[in-house]
Amino acid sequence: MTNTNYKACVQKARSAVRIEGTFLSFFENKTGLKQGDPLPPILFNFTLQKVIQSIKMVPSGIKIGKEQLNILAYADDITLIGKNEIEIRKRFVEMENIARMSGLWINEEKTNYMIVERKNSLKENKIGHLKIKNYKFQ
Repeated sequence: MTNTNYKACVQKARSAVRIEGTFLSFFENKTGLKQGDPLPPILFNFTLQKVIQSIKMVPSGIKIGKEQLNILAYADDITLIGKNEIEIRKRFVEMENIARMSGLWINEEKTNYMIVERKNSLKENKIGHLKIKNYKFQ
């Protein structure tokens, strides 16, 4: 679906009220889509897929077999994968910029981070908040 196609679905949309089986005059919707419309989840998935594909193109993350992995996504849950905190910070800033250009934003309250290491490190574990730009994650 192209940008033009989904704009056509949202812009200049018209609705009518039905009372006892009879439609009243049509009127132009000023904002949004009607409640229960199946289009919003499709538009959201389409837009989020563009963000995910943009991040996948960046050479980073970890190598599993022949695949380079830097992002995992299921529905609206996204996991950024990196070799270190600096790489994760860079991926997050890129993802947030792309998402904003697409009209999406990161919900800071529902976002967490986790550090996973294979080797047993003697250094002290970092426990606390991760700060990236204006965001603060648990």
